[in-house]
Amino acid sequence: MTDDSIYDDNYYLGLPVDSGRIRTLTERIAFRKSDVVCEIGCAAGHFLAEISPHIASGVGLDTSAAAIAAARSISDRGQLDNLRYEQISAQEFAAADANRARFDYVLLLDVTEHVDDDGTLEIFTAAKRLLKPGGQLIIHTPNLTYWLEMLKDRGVIKQLRGHIAVRDEAHYLGLLDTAGLHVLKVVGLPHYRQPMRAVDSLLMHLPILGRLFRSRLFIVVADTIARQGNES
Repeated sequence: MTDDSIYDDNYYLGLPVDSGRIRTLTERIAFRKSDVVCEIGCAAGHFLAEISPHIASGVGLDTSAAAIAAARSISDRGQLDNLRYEQISAQEFAAADANRARFDYVLLLDVTEHVDDDGTLEIFTAAKRLLKPGGQLIIHTPNLTYWLEMLKDRGVIKQLRGHIAVRDEAHYLGLLDTAGLHVLKVVGLPHYRQPMRAVDSLLMHLPILGRLFRSRLFIVVADTIARQGNES
């Protein structure tokens, strides 16, 4: 479950455009002009707006009316005619036969930390249904073994609002295996803000201790054999 009470108009209107995050993700995902993309938990639609010129079409899903209103406003202002947004859950959207095996990419970008294990499994199952053969699910999420998240988990500092389920790599691998999905790659990423980014980038490759400096997990998942040469 999620704490839906916090996801009001103010939450989505206050979401910043995280240029560092967007730049990192667009560099790691080799979108093609023929790709059809679904973003689950699209929030205000900043990421789909960024990749719009590089894909055939995109669909953003969110259960929040405020999120969808914000995303549509951004899309309308930018005349991004290849994007559309629906106020619907991933499970409901995936249940429609017309959406089965429809997408080259399904994106879960900073979503799963807001959802408990049961809900996350349901979302993974929905994503599996939405993917074309050879399509990929991309997960980007905070990493519980990151030093800052460990302090939050122990109550030393306050956790971010809505982050009810920050997990480590092993936890995600277990959930994805239960959903019948195949993990192609897990990459640890540094924090997006300085000076933590510089420190993480320097220390994350150390043996043993390096795991403490992987701020985000970037997980590439497939239901079937993935296309060659996509993610790097």
